[in-house]
Amino acid sequence: DDYMTKPFHKDELVARIHAIVRRSKGHAQSVIQTGDLVVNLDTKTVEVGGQRVHLTGKEYQMLELLSLRKGTTLTKEMFLNHLYGGMDEPELKIIDVFICKLRKKLANASEGRNFIETVWGRGYVLREPHEVEERIPA
Repeated sequence: DDYMTKPFHKDELVARIHAIVRRSKGHAQSVIQTGDLVVNLDTKTVEVGGQRVHLTGKEYQMLELLSLRKGTTLTKEMFLNHLYGGMDEPELKIIDVFICKLRKKLANASEGRNFIETVWGRGYVLREPHEVEERIPA
């Protein structure tokens, strides 16, 4: 019930295989919650505190990948592969732009909380908001 286009990152392939195995055992997780951020994989919707957050297709795809790999640092290359599948990929900088817009929308919906942490030199990771705030040096 899934497919990938070439080229793809082996980590994404493994994640999708695990998801298929999980679904086949009846343990499908169609809603992923991080704090009061809720990503519904079936309806492709996002809510913060019960309020719908309107995202573009690319923003949703990025948040979906972050949610599926919550707590794992994802590189910009992994995002590009997930968004474009190796077809007409833009520059890496576009990932920073998408993350910036996604952060703003989530912050506006959550009284300024930040769910996406930057891991300098590596990529981005989705964490509970209090975990992100504790890691920011004062």
